Order: sequence, then structure tokens, then C-alpha cells
Amino acid sequence: MKRVDFFQLKCDKPNERDRYTITSGKEFGICDDNNREPAYLNWDDKTKWIAHVENPNSVHVTFMPIDNCLEILEENGDMAGRCDVMLTYTDNIVFVELKNQRADWISDTIKQLKYTIDVFRQNHNLENYNGKRKRAFAANKRHPSFHYSHKVEMKRFHADTTVYLWVQATIII
Repeated sequence: MKRVDFFQLKCDKPNERDRYTITSGKEFGICDDNNREPAYLNWDDKTKWIAHVENPNSVHVTFMPIDNCLEILEENGDMAGRCDVMLTYTDNIVFVELKNQRADWISDTIKQLKYTIDVFRQNHNLENYNGKRKRAFAANKRHPSFHYSHKVEMKRFHADTTVYLWVQATIII
């Protein structure tokens, strides 16, 4: 696999939306229109938000879209299933997969997050982000909160990746 630099984005259409953004907003949303364009931030229209980010201390957060922006190829040359977004701040890293579907979405989401984290680890030092500061979020607009626990999946995910998995749509910075 060729080197993938998660910190040097090369979007196809960089002028349409902010692709690499630093924000200290207290509240914002992460959106994905599912139109083969990268995910983006939004501060005004909560109806578009798939993930809701709460940043009560106005920490500077770097937003980096991955899906439809960062080329990650499988061994056969096909585009790999990767997560939508990466957020970084201080010594924290957050991988986010956005969904807007009713059923059968968690296993695919976990697969995309694991693959992205694995590729990140092959190209960068994930250990620069310690302990609970490495998180992954499976956010679904149709299921922002859940009626049952995903403890088994979350525990297995952490054992496989050393990253904590949260199956929820609210990300607290």
C-alpha cells in the first residue's frame, strides 16, 4: 500500500466547502449529503447534522474529511471503505463514521472505522494519542440514541484497535 498522509488532504473539489477546517465553536454539526462529496461542518442548520459536536470550552478542533477526500486503496486497486471524518485537538484524535439508515448499519460502520484506524496506524504514530483520548464514533442520524448496549462490540473494537468506540451521535470535546 502506498503511503497515506491523513494530514495532507487532496479533495477533488476543494473550493466548494471548507474541507480542512479549524474551529473553536461551542456547538456544531458534522454533515454528509451522501452525494460522493466529503463530509462538512455546519453551525446553523441542525436538520442536516448527523453528528452533534459539543465543545463547551471552545477548544480548537481540526476537522479533516476522509471519505471522498483521502484516497485509500485496497490491494486490488479499488477504493477502500473508510470512515467519513477525523477530528484532532490537543492530544486527542476522533474518527467518525456518519450514517443515515434504519437497519443493519453497525457492523459496516465498525468495519469502516477499523480499516481507517489500521491505515492511519500504518502511516502515523497513533500512540501519540494516549488512553481515552483515542475515540471512534458510529453516528447515525436515524438512531441518535440507542435503547440497548453495544458493550460487546465496543470491548472487541478497543481490543482490536486500542481506540474506544462510542455508538452515539453526540461527540463531546
